[in-house]
Amino acid sequence: MNAFDQISVMPGLRNLLDITWRLFGVNPALVSPDGQRVVVFELERRSQPFCAALARNAAGRTLCAMCDQGRFLEARRSALALRYRCHAGLREFIVPVIRNGETVALLQCGQVHDRRPTVAEWKDARQDLVQAGIDSGPLYSLFRQNRVLTQERQNDLLNLLELIANRLAHADEQRLIEEPGRTRVQLGRAITFIEVHLGEHLTLPVIARAARLSTRSLVRLFRTEVGTSVVDFILRRRIARARDLLRRTDHTCAEIAFEVGFGSVQHFNRIFRRHQEMSPREWRQTTHATLSPEPGPTVAPGSTKVPHAG
Repeated sequence: MNAFDQISVMPGLRNLLDITWRLFGVNPALVSPDGQRVVVFELERRSQPFCAALARNAAGRTLCAMCDQGRFLEARRSALALRYRCHAGLREFIVPVIRNGETVALLQCGQVHDRRPTVAEWKDARQDLVQAGIDSGPLYSLFRQNRVLTQERQNDLLNLLELIANRLAHADEQRLIEEPGRTRVQLGRAITFIEVHLGEHLTLPVIARAARLSTRSLVRLFRTEVGTSVVDFILRRRIARARDLLRRTDHTCAEIAFEVGFGSVQHFNRIFRRHQEMSPREWRQTTHATLSPEPGPTVAPGSTKVPHAG
């Protein structure tokens, strides 16, 4: 079973997505990295009125699919959350689920307005519809009925989606903590100790003692069960925490470096660039630019039909 399949059947996934629906009125889809498979719960509540009507038209579905595929590719390449306008001018969101540096799934939702749309905005939105041969007349009233989320609410939504993505990305690590069995319990102790003491100086002997293992056994367990070295695992978790602080706070890069456990700013910058292919400062600027406003199922796991996000 590949990573996407594991995530798609993860206990609690439906509840996580239901929370998003209850709080924001949008119903996220879990999409495979290639955009060809999707998991949606409660499909009847997924689409906003305008998008639901558009999905019933073959040309409309094609327009949406082309728009989605381009954004899926962008999210995979950047490994960053995207907030963008679709071909009809509606606000959409995509958040990658990243495990061991690889995008294994995407969370997609949206179909909302920043504010009540104007007649001029409708005229812009209908241009692609007309060019595709779609009768736009009946769609105007539906366009105005799509949900409105203010900038502040959109920021809250993105924060929640990123928390969910992080939970999905580390589901296997949580399983190691929770599953019974001596090996799982020992590895779970090690992972828990690392998470709690991530900002401190961590050594293999100290972690091994916390897990009640020899250093050699600790190294072997991480290689066989997690698929990486203990050191690489720690660095990956530190970079993940640093990304969160860069996005949510105005702390300096130096402050964040020491807060997540790096001994020097130079070491932090070097490791961050290795993982993200840009410096922490560049990543923060890119993230803020990506999250700023732009100018002017039920489908079961294994389905090859991707409905437009809602």
